[in-house]
Amino acid sequence: MSFPKIRDITFNILKTCSISSPPVDLGPILKHFNATVVRSGHLEESALLRAKKGWTIKVNRKLRQERRSFRIAHEIGHIYWSMPDHHLSDPRLGGKLEKYCSKFASLLLCPHQWFVQDAQEADYDLFTLKKIYTNVSHEVLAFRLSYLTPIVVTIYDNGKLYRRFSSPGLGHPPQGEKPEREVYEAVDLYGDFRELKGEINWNGIEQKVRIRGYPVFSGNYRRVILLTKPVVSVTLDESEFEEDMPYPFPEY
Repeated sequence: MSFPKIRDITFNILKTCSISSPPVDLGPILKHFNATVVRSGHLEESALLRAKKGWTIKVNRKLRQERRSFRIAHEIGHIYWSMPDHHLSDPRLGGKLEKYCSKFASLLLCPHQWFVQDAQEADYDLFTLKKIYTNVSHEVLAFRLSYLTPIVVTIYDNGKLYRRFSSPGLGHPPQGEKPEREVYEAVDLYGDFRELKGEINWNGIEQKVRIRGYPVFSGNYRRVILLTKPVVSVTLDESEFEEDMPYPFPEY
């Protein structure tokens, strides 16, 4: 099932529930699907159960807000595709249901139709977008940005490289170029936002870039996200949103 199809499914649900701006309130959507949420300490993340008059979504009470919202939205996806009309429209659904529900959750909480405009108005600034999409993690927002503007995303957790990926077709330079390293070290040391314009070796060519560094700290946990954007304009084609487009969701 393609990105555009799930994008339209989730957006139609939002319109049906009269939700027109972020952050997405899951309350009206739960009511629409006749589902209630119960917090529990006896399951890993979430579970969906049939109830007498609808559905019960159980969710681990210890999950962070973003992860809890995602798990609830993920289970709503299961409810949606449990309906015969929706299930039978795609005979391949059974083997890919978990993947579809994850895409469903991401697009329900951060609708592409809103995000593409909000991201441009925010100049693709991660902290500005986080203030708008409060129940979506920094990591997921950064990933979604990579499909709207040409960037390289680098994520460090407690001083170790966790993820490094780039916009479709963009590729990325070797990790550890001096300007990126300087931004990361400053953010990690001082715990505040840093920005630097410089040049890095990109496939043998000195490429001008803008590097933004974001601290995402919680207690003793230190996550740093770098967004490296080439100055040369690159156009991204929506056709890149294919069925197997990955969606990262943090486990913490």
